[in-house]
Amino acid sequence: MIFGTQYYRPPFPRRKLWDEDLGKILATGMNTVKIWSVWSWTERAKGVFYFDDLDEVIELCGRKGLQVVVNLVLEGAPYWVQREHPDARYKTNDGYALELSGAANLPSGGWPGLCRDKPEVEQLADRFLATTAKRYAGVLHIIALDVWNEPHIDPSFDYPNKIFCYCDHSLEKFTDWLKRKYRALDVLNEKWHRGYAVWEDVTAPTRFGTYPDMIDWRLFWLENHANWLASRVEAVKRVAPAHTVMTHVPFSGYLGSEKKGDLGQTLTDEFLLASKVEKFGLTSFPKWLMDNDFVQHAMNVELVAAASKEKEFWQSELQSGGGLWGLRGSDVATAEEIRLWNWTAFAAGAKGILYWQWRPEPSGLEAPGFGLTTIDGEFSERTEAAAEVAMKVSSDGRLSAARRLLPVNGIYVSRYSALLAFAASRADELYAKALYGAYRAFFEQNVPVRFVHADDLAQARGEGLETLFLPFALSISEQEEEALARFVEKGGTLVSEACPGLYDERGVLKHSAKLLSRVLGLGQQAVERVENVELVWKSGQARSVDSSFFGKLYRHTVSRLEPGVEVLACFTDGRPAVCRRPFGKGVGIWIGTFLSMTVEADPDFHSMSAITRWAIGGGYREITAIKASEPLLVRAHRTSGNQLLCVAVNYAHEKANLKVQYLDSSSDRATSSGELTTRELAVVLQARDGQIIGLE
Repeated sequence: MIFGTQYYRPPFPRRKLWDEDLGKILATGMNTVKIWSVWSWTERAKGVFYFDDLDEVIELCGRKGLQVVVNLVLEGAPYWVQREHPDARYKTNDGYALELSGAANLPSGGWPGLCRDKPEVEQLADRFLATTAKRYAGVLHIIALDVWNEPHIDPSFDYPNKIFCYCDHSLEKFTDWLKRKYRALDVLNEKWHRGYAVWEDVTAPTRFGTYPDMIDWRLFWLENHANWLASRVEAVKRVAPAHTVMTHVPFSGYLGSEKKGDLGQTLTDEFLLASKVEKFGLTSFPKWLMDNDFVQHAMNVELVAAASKEKEFWQSELQSGGGLWGLRGSDVATAEEIRLWNWTAFAAGAKGILYWQWRPEPSGLEAPGFGLTTIDGEFSERTEAAAEVAMKVSSDGRLSAARRLLPVNGIYVSRYSALLAFAASRADELYAKALYGAYRAFFEQNVPVRFVHADDLAQARGEGLETLFLPFALSISEQEEEALARFVEKGGTLVSEACPGLYDERGVLKHSAKLLSRVLGLGQQAVERVENVELVWKSGQARSVDSSFFGKLYRHTVSRLEPGVEVLACFTDGRPAVCRRPFGKGVGIWIGTFLSMTVEADPDFHSMSAITRWAIGGGYREITAIKASEPLLVRAHRTSGNQLLCVAVNYAHEKANLKVQYLDSSSDRATSSGELTTRELAVVLQARDGQIIGLE
């Protein structure tokens, strides 16, 4: 397991502190430090490289017995590159070209870097990457080269109302991308509803208004962004093939840093990016950016876990002190919060924790934020909490080689629905909130769940997926509809909120949604905007005294029901609101509103239980039931020795009683008929803490 901290980002901390600080880091039980190699700091004049500081700190880490992760940062570009290539500056949708400058997270300046779509700039950037990687290719205690610190279109954070990048080089690449996609201008005109005479007339959208062009513009950039990462990886692996290459995202692009969605703005698509590297990771500042919401933090980690698939992933940056301070200040993390964030990452399957950062930042808007230590570099209660967790998990040893098991319940993640929301005048927040509300319903009900991206749906059934919940899936491609239909035909349970596939992947309203008609057996649909939508279970369907539950935003009605459709709940006017229909070996469920958005705003028990009603409570093939006195995060793992583990996290301020019923696969405990024995383990979880629980 990797336990460590960000340490050196030039020029801080100063050299005189290195020896003492690294000794203290080692004393906490940490084994790894991360350092930054910033282009603007290293190559101040063209072709002249300064490595004295990196050489010294890397060598000192080796003497101390500490492993090193080197962050290769192009987002601090040398000023001479801008002077030579001013046309490669990032450009906004309204034509403003960004000058290189200082930034809160780059004391050495050069932010936000330059657009990689100009070939000459890409070559210069790759030369820096290759020069640095080659210099340290033989250093054995360097365990990874992180080739992109938080991949996103870098100016997007500071310019949230602008879209990037509209430089001539990016626009030229976009036109080439459109030519490959549509092949003929007539086809583009049909898909975009335009009347272009020649390809030279085609341009990227600079404002919101029409969906097909904006969705294509963002799809191009998501692909372009992932290719940027791939080319960075190639530049490094060419000269340092033995080193592991990784990256870490700032957050899930589908959820966003503050639960507002960011896919179309920042271009952080973890499901595309993770495929380009050997290890993956994410940044989390739960108290600063997530309103100290443990559910939101867990969701970010589990989305990255889903994107990583079988690859190892780390919590590559974890809040350790305050957030971005300036002079207004920021809430500082407590020791117990540090502990809980660690256990959340472990439960989701992370194999490493790296804090941001060891000492508080000394300069700029980040000062005096982020430090795991006191301002003068001494141990704090946060340092002690980090040491406690590192010692506990390291001494236990079972998690280091364990693999996370995939829950049988899933939440569908849709790139097209997220981009449709962005194209609709930045309505990203609607999709993000629905996704969050669905996850929160499972979390509060103690039902294990995983995220299933549209890209991975075809193989999900073979990976054990039994039930799939579709939140806010307004835009679904024909390929997705076929995959969803096959999932149900083969025995899966599909539970969809209102208007599945109302739009196609270009954001065009469908005359007939195949998923709705073919699988769910419903037709003649209508949609109206209603703030709060009440649904009432039919006689015999309610599972509690209160038979009503609520959704938000849309009231989706249908007037045609195919044979075999069973109405389970109605709107208050008597129209069908929840319907069930067998299809193939499986079953489809339709809910005519957005329960997930109700849960996001207020964790209403009845709406939550309606979301999880068809889920498998134990959450795993190996686990038949999870019962707890508090909402817990409980996730299963299998050790290299084939032992079944649970990692359980109790966020409550009281102790929690947990009972896990599981199938004991130990051969000497199987019954004479060959069936597995069901066993139960009861444990008490301490308040605000996590625990590794060995089953079997």
